[in-house]
Amino acid sequence: MADADEILPEEKQWARRAHLSTLLTYPMALLPFPFSMEVLGAMVFPFVIWLSRNKSSYSGKQSLEAMYLQALVAFGYVGFGNAFSEDRILLVFSYVFVAIAHLIMLGFGIFKTTLGKPHHYPFSFFPLLFSSSATKQNWNELKKQFSDKVEFNEYKTFMDKLDLQKGGIEKEVKFLSDTTLLNLGNEYLHSLGDLRLRLAEEPLSYKKAKQYMNYFPETTLKILSQYNLVSKDPQLAAENEKRKIELNQLLHEVIKTTEQVRAKLKADETLNLDVEITAMKKNIEFGGY
Repeated sequence: MADADEILPEEKQWARRAHLSTLLTYPMALLPFPFSMEVLGAMVFPFVIWLSRNKSSYSGKQSLEAMYLQALVAFGYVGFGNAFSEDRILLVFSYVFVAIAHLIMLGFGIFKTTLGKPHHYPFSFFPLLFSSSATKQNWNELKKQFSDKVEFNEYKTFMDKLDLQKGGIEKEVKFLSDTTLLNLGNEYLHSLGDLRLRLAEEPLSYKKAKQYMNYFPETTLKILSQYNLVSKDPQLAAENEKRKIELNQLLHEVIKTTEQVRAKLKADETLNLDVEITAMKKNIEFGGY
């Protein structure tokens, strides 16, 4: 998925329309048909938008999410309708509950699509499908840059491990109660994300970062996990203050080291470009073509 700033206004507009189309459930309720058919029939509107858009586009994916929301609303009304068909008071309350839940979830969907960010409703399975497809396609593209299958498999294992460690660090950082440590943790995640992006753009350079990657992310994860564990013990309050200071200093050093590794990879890339340009100039001077 492209960054929010790169998504065209038209894509955001169609994504919002798809989500808003789920509101047509309520005017359709005025039609002379069984209510269950009407709420299920409202799925037609986001479905038509999905058919009219590029299936891999932002609006296409959000149209699927809108269909999923409509399905949730439909099953909510149908389920409560069958369960409380003989109790009008509970039936009315359940219908009001579904309507309020619908509006709350829809509000989040409209807000996210206005910003151009991907939005997924609770328990939606579409993120897994999109992620699996995009990841497979990405690996196929990266594989073309390797002449050795063994080397590619090593790179893939290396990146999978990095993603797993990065996810673990994200979870541990969220549990940091100290604001300064929390900000440092997020800064480290940002640096680590930039480094991962560099390795994805230049996969053959992963060997130059192996020593760093085999130690720093995993060790940082272990330290954060242990710190969060012991910091909950009130009996260790005095010792935890000392650990907080040490962790603060440690995260500063880890961030600095991460930036140095990223800068080295970037410098190597620039050096390679300069070498190629120099070689081409010499070739032109000697009439080589």
